[in-house]
Amino acid sequence: MDITELIARVMDSNVYLGAGIIFLSRVIDVTLGTFRVQMIVRRKKLIAGILGFFEVLIFILIVSKVLQDIGNWFNVLAYCGGFAVGNIGGIYIADKVSKEIISVGIISRTKWQEIEQRLRDEGFGVTRTMGYGKDGEVQVLQVICERSHFPKVRDISMEYDRKAFIASYLITGKYGGRFYGIKSKI
Repeated sequence: MDITELIARVMDSNVYLGAGIIFLSRVIDVTLGTFRVQMIVRRKKLIAGILGFFEVLIFILIVSKVLQDIGNWFNVLAYCGGFAVGNIGGIYIADKVSKEIISVGIISRTKWQEIEQRLRDEGFGVTRTMGYGKDGEVQVLQVICERSHFPKVRDISMEYDRKAFIASYLITGKYGGRFYGIKSKI
C-alpha cells in the first residue's frame, strides 16, 4: 500500500477527518504558492523551484481526491476554506521573512518638524524637501527602511499629523546611504 492509498483509506473512514486533511493540505499548498511567488519576485530561483515542486505535489493529490467525490460538500468546502486561509498564511509568512527595503514618503503641511524630529530620535534617517501642493507649500519627508518598519513610521507620522499623506514603494536597487535597523552602511 502506497501513501496515497493510505491517505484515501483514512479520508474515506471519517468524513470530518477527510475534510480536515483536505483543508490542512490546501492551507499548506496555497501558503507555499503564495510564498513561492514572493521568492520569484525576489529572484530566489532555487527556493521558488523547491517550493513549487511541493506545492504542485500537494495540489495534485488533494484536487484529485476532491474531484473523485465532488458530491461531498464537506470536502469541497474544506478545499475552498483551505485556499482562503492559505492565502492569509502565505502573506503572513512572506511579510515576516521579508527584508525588502522600501521608501516611505510623508507629506505634512503643519506638523512636519515634530514628525521629522521623532523619526530621527527613533533612529530613522530622514531626508526633507520642500514641495508645493494644491493648497501651497508642504514638507516632504523621505525615510528608507525595511518593509517591516513601515507601521512604526506610519504610526509616528499619524501621531502628530492625522492629515499627513503617507505612501511607500519597494526599492529594488540601492547603493550607499543610511537604513534603519541595518548596522552598517549599505
